[in-house]
Amino acid sequence: MAEEDDLPVLVNRWHAVFKRATDFDMWGQPVEAIDVYQRLAKQLHHYSNTQDSAFSDSQKKAVQCTGISLNDLKCLESTLQNVLGGNKNDFPLDVSMAQVQYQQLINQQVAIKKTNEDKDKHEYRGRGSLLPRPLPVKSMTLLTVRVEQIGLKDAPQFIEPFITVSVKDGSGQDMTVTQDTPRALEKQDSCLVFNSDVHIQKAIESLPPGFAVFFELKHFKPKKQMISTRCWSCLEKDEIKEGTVALELYKKPTDYRRKNISLLTVKPMYLHLRLQLHR
Repeated sequence: MAEEDDLPVLVNRWHAVFKRATDFDMWGQPVEAIDVYQRLAKQLHHYSNTQDSAFSDSQKKAVQCTGISLNDLKCLESTLQNVLGGNKNDFPLDVSMAQVQYQQLINQQVAIKKTNEDKDKHEYRGRGSLLPRPLPVKSMTLLTVRVEQIGLKDAPQFIEPFITVSVKDGSGQDMTVTQDTPRALEKQDSCLVFNSDVHIQKAIESLPPGFAVFFELKHFKPKKQMISTRCWSCLEKDEIKEGTVALELYKKPTDYRRKNISLLTVKPMYLHLRLQLHR
C-alpha cells in the first residue's frame, strides 16, 4: 500500500498508462490496448477496494468506471489525472447506459448459450447413442437386436421419435449401458420405421436370471421442451431366439419389474424386432 505522499506519483503513473492504452486504441491496435486497459483496471480495482485505502469515497468512485467507447474513455483522462483534487462530486460520464448495455449483453450471451445447448441436444437425439458390438468371448453368446419398426395408429404425429434400449434385472436395476436408436427413418400411416441395430453389451450367459431387454418409444414435445415416453415393450430371456419377433406394447410408465402391465391397445400393434445371436 502506498503512503499518502506517494499517491500523486501513483496517479501520474496511472495517467501515463491510461494515455498509452487510449493511444493504442486510437491507432487501431485493440490487442495491445486491451492488455494495457486490463493491467490498469487491476491496479485501480486493488486501490479502490482496499479497506485502509487512502482514497476517499468520491475518489474511489472516480477510478471505478470501466470502459465504454474510446471517446468516453478519453473524457476520463482529466478526471483520472486530477483524482486527488478538483471537484470530486462531478463525474464526466453517465455510466447508467453502460450498465444497461452490459446487462443486455449478458442476457444475449445466455440466450446464445441456451440456443447452442438446444442445438446439441437436437443433434444428439438425431444421432442416437448406439454402441459397437462387444468383443466375442469363448463359449458366450452375444445378442444383436435390429429394431425394425413399431406399429402405432398416430405414428406420423410424433416429433423426433426414437427408442431407448436397456437391460434390467428382476428388480429393475441396469445390467448394461442404456442405448438410444437414431430417430425414426420413416413415418408411415400406422408405423415408425427404424431399422437400427442395437448390440447388447453383455453376453446372455453373464446376465442374471429374470433379466429382460426393455424398449421405450420416446418423442420430443416442443411446447413442454421435454422428452416423453409414449409406450414400452420388453423381451424376456425365453423369447431370445434367432429370427423375428413381435412384442406387445404397454402403457406408460415403464414397469421395469413387470408387476403392473397394461396393454396400450387391443388393436394388433406390435414392436417388430429381428434377433441375431453371435457365438
